[in-house]
Amino acid sequence: MVKRLSIAGILMLAVLVAACGYQFRGKQNNLPSDVKSIAIPVFKNDTNEVRIEQIFTDAVIMQFNRSQMVRVVSKSDADAVLSGTVTRVLVDDVALTANDTSRQRRITVWVSAKLTRTRDGKVLWQNKSLWQNDTYAVSASPTVTETNKRLAITALAKVMAQTLHDSVFENF
Repeated sequence: MVKRLSIAGILMLAVLVAACGYQFRGKQNNLPSDVKSIAIPVFKNDTNEVRIEQIFTDAVIMQFNRSQMVRVVSKSDADAVLSGTVTRVLVDDVALTANDTSRQRRITVWVSAKLTRTRDGKVLWQNKSLWQNDTYAVSASPTVTETNKRLAITALAKVMAQTLHDSVFENF
């Protein structure tokens, strides 16, 4: 009896969710119907962080390819171009040792991005202040600390790529 009630409850919840028009994140496409392909050129880097633009570009391309909502193509074949700039990087100490040396740092990265239709130059979507942060451990070895920082940048680039992707398609 309890099992039947549980199944009935789950089915009713599924019907309610479907009736409300709820959709899972990243599945809605509000782009104009003529935009079926996009180009994602290498982001610009307005910071002193070496190669950060490549990390972010790679993460965004991977996210758009993974979702398969549009084809990622070369600029000459694209219906729209998603351009981006890594505008700012800030690193702060968030945890100190007893000797007041850094034990953990937080890196925050800001990105500006826009999607422009190629045939008429119309900006379809834009956000000038996307940001994301992550923390990483500081080691006595500068090499280990730099590796940890790179791993944090890569992780936050993946999260930002998902946010950027969802924003483009859902027009937030």
